[in-house]
Amino acid sequence: MRSTNKKLTPFGKLIVKALADRDMTKAQLAAQIGASPQYLSYILTGTRSGEKYLPVIITALELDPHKVEKALVA
Repeated sequence: MRSTNKKLTPFGKLIVKALADRDMTKAQLAAQIGASPQYLSYILTGTRSGEKYLPVIITALELDPHKVEKALVA
């Protein structure tokens, strides 16, 4: 079995908090943005940039783009 101990990036932490605030799962967000749950996990851990999904994630979770930008450069 593969290890799932990858740490979340600051962006990943922002997304997980936003999901919790909305009582939404990662699987639900993945379906909403058109990505697999595994690929979403890759984005949250920084394994993949997920650049094409960022605008959709921001819209889906109604995030402040400035907070997202700060999290991405951290």
